[in-house]
Amino acid sequence: MKILHITTHLNTGGITTYLQALVKEQTRAGHEVYLWASSGVCLDDFRSMTREVVSDVPRCKSELSPRLWSQLPRLVSYVRKQKIDVIHTHTRVAQVLVAVSKFFTRVPFLSTAHMFYKKRLGRILYPCWGGAIIANSKTMKDGLIDIFGEKNLPPVTVVVNGIDVEGLRMRVKQVDRRMCRKDYGFCDEEIVILSLSRLIPVKGVHFLIEAFALVARENPFLRLLVAGSGEPDYKQRLEDQVNALGIREKVRFLGNVTQTEKVFAAADLFVAPYLWPEAFGLSILEAMAAGLPVAGSRSGGIGELLGQGEYGLLFDEKDVEGLSKCLEGYARDPDLRLRMARAGHQAAFRYTAMNMYQQTQNVYEQVVGQG
Repeated sequence: MKILHITTHLNTGGITTYLQALVKEQTRAGHEVYLWASSGVCLDDFRSMTREVVSDVPRCKSELSPRLWSQLPRLVSYVRKQKIDVIHTHTRVAQVLVAVSKFFTRVPFLSTAHMFYKKRLGRILYPCWGGAIIANSKTMKDGLIDIFGEKNLPPVTVVVNGIDVEGLRMRVKQVDRRMCRKDYGFCDEEIVILSLSRLIPVKGVHFLIEAFALVARENPFLRLLVAGSGEPDYKQRLEDQVNALGIREKVRFLGNVTQTEKVFAAADLFVAPYLWPEAFGLSILEAMAAGLPVAGSRSGGIGELLGQGEYGLLFDEKDVEGLSKCLEGYARDPDLRLRMARAGHQAAFRYTAMNMYQQTQNVYEQVVGQG
């Protein structure tokens, strides 16, 4: 099958991680995979596993952007030239563009819902979901039905995200942890808290910094490692916050990270303080697979992923006190860290890339069969 994925960019993030795992399995299975997106730090990785990456595409956030619609003739021509069988979209702007292109190409498409969408007028008037929706958690499926109504949606199938669990764990083990921590400026006896996400307000890193500052007063051996890039204004806001709280020497900002095994190897625990409902939480799954104990907000599908507290500690969104208690508990109790790390690692094996691929392929065949 000839498969074309369309997304916004190829920088690190949840959709990119999802695509890396899925595309790798699709290629292994013998499919011809193509990718259409604006460039990013993961471009070379995708080039190594696809037939072709069209990466000189303008990055657009709005479905009304003239830059988006300037690509319509090009996309139609490309789909026809490559004789694509199915198109898999991953963002709203991709869905809208492909929905219009289908009038010319007649190539079926589907969407993965990677996040909870607001019920905006454009989404109501022009749904543009395609022949099917993949929801990456039961929480996501329930959310779609609650927001839009089941009768207004194409068939929704839950296909939970997957990664190469064993492969990631092995890559983490191969990293020289002591040397990696030294490179980041951390000592052996310090406990390193890791945040790995796009630096945008809904990821809640400012709440993590506030909670960290409270706990670090009584636990001077705590350190915070913030990995990821995003909005420059928000990054500056975080830097100013760290300086104002007097914890500059305890916090390290890394920026974009392509080799996540290094930050996982350097860390002692992982925190996901997300504010906007997460459909799944791929970085949390990666942390679990890497063998880190996790604390996450009760946001979207995170509670589902963490077994409602069985595989990691949970706190309410925006609850600085609750987050502080999680950090305090992990900081003072190495047995708790070990217990949650083991539980999370075992749970991660339920979310393999192969399972994700097989279930996604079933949806493809249904959509192609519909024509």
